[in-house]
Amino acid sequence: MINYTWSQFKGRPWRSLGVALGVALGVALFVGLSALGNGFREAARAPLAGVAADVIITRPAGKPETSPSNQVTRGVRLPFGVMLISGTDVETMGSTNGVTAVGPALQLWDFGATSYQTVLGLDLTQTTVGPAHGLVDGLLAGRIFQPGERSVAVADRHYAAFFGLKPGSTVTIGGQPFTVVGVAELKGMSQGAVPNLYVPLADAQALAGVAPDQVDQVYLKIASAADVDAVVARLTRQLGTVSAITEDSLLQVMGGIGRVSARFAGVAAGVGLVGGLFLTWLALSGLVAERQSEIGVMKAVGWRSNDVARAFLLEALLLSLGGGLVGLGLGWGGAWVLGQVPIPEATATIMQPLPGLSSAAPAAGVITLPAQVDWTTLGIALLVSVGGGALAGWSGARRAAALKPAQALRRG
Repeated sequence: MINYTWSQFKGRPWRSLGVALGVALGVALFVGLSALGNGFREAARAPLAGVAADVIITRPAGKPETSPSNQVTRGVRLPFGVMLISGTDVETMGSTNGVTAVGPALQLWDFGATSYQTVLGLDLTQTTVGPAHGLVDGLLAGRIFQPGERSVAVADRHYAAFFGLKPGSTVTIGGQPFTVVGVAELKGMSQGAVPNLYVPLADAQALAGVAPDQVDQVYLKIASAADVDAVVARLTRQLGTVSAITEDSLLQVMGGIGRVSARFAGVAAGVGLVGGLFLTWLALSGLVAERQSEIGVMKAVGWRSNDVARAFLLEALLLSLGGGLVGLGLGWGGAWVLGQVPIPEATATIMQPLPGLSSAAPAAGVITLPAQVDWTTLGIALLVSVGGGALAGWSGARRAAALKPAQALRRG
């Protein structure tokens, strides 16, 4: 066999660059679009993941809210658009097949003369699901209140920073003083969805003047993610009209671009990768056409068909590998850039898991799209790029090896 080196068979640099760029483009599109689709899916999961829940149940108001209690413009009131849920209904949810944990809560709005704050009453005897879980995990200073404790509050981090609150401070809710015992941050949530203050559930019920067993939202943990729709169907049959917020429902209302990106990013990414490989095949085919005279000389001086085929295949593999690695870098960089892009405020509001906050919530902080690249995507992209390049190289190698010396020199 005749020895050969890369320098002997490197060909025209622009054509070789075209091969590498074709692979890099396909891989970068595949990685970037996959990250975009994953980002929208993770964005839909974030609100529920932040409270360790699979479903949030509320009861929408069925009639216009025209009663005197609903016309309150000062003091504590229930949010617009939701009705109270009885303790009996909460017990029904807890006993429903597939439900493993229940976290009731009572959301309140407190309108002062010149201020407005949102308050969430929590039962700290249940910390495996709901905001109580996030409160425990997100504690930054002080402590959380204990079961049975009254007239105490935990402040959200941003609210505490704005008003200079810390453990030991006093806040007024509905005209009553509450002692701040801790500062916490509920992670993975839009700021518009995070209450300003957390208080014991009994205090919230007393402030709102409702029965001791009444709440306006219930957080559920489901045994299996595949059973969420079935559990929601059971609850609807048992409880009547309820509003169920799930991961799928959040994803559906995130807007057209979110739905398209989440559902079809994989298809678009695959098309991009195939397109890149097609460009690679065209470039490698061009290499064979341009090198016919070289192939003729090589065969005339003793190169065998296998030697020529091996050289073309080796070059295709090296160019595909190099292009694939460059494409991975570009795709990873693109995903990082996407991860810095803020989600529009309208989308952030839609993603809020607490109904009623969208029209009266305080200014929400901007959240970014959690577009991340997983190792599986990188592995698939590199494997397909090298494999596709090798296949295209093998096709070109067969054509090159089949050329007769005289024929190649004559065409060259």
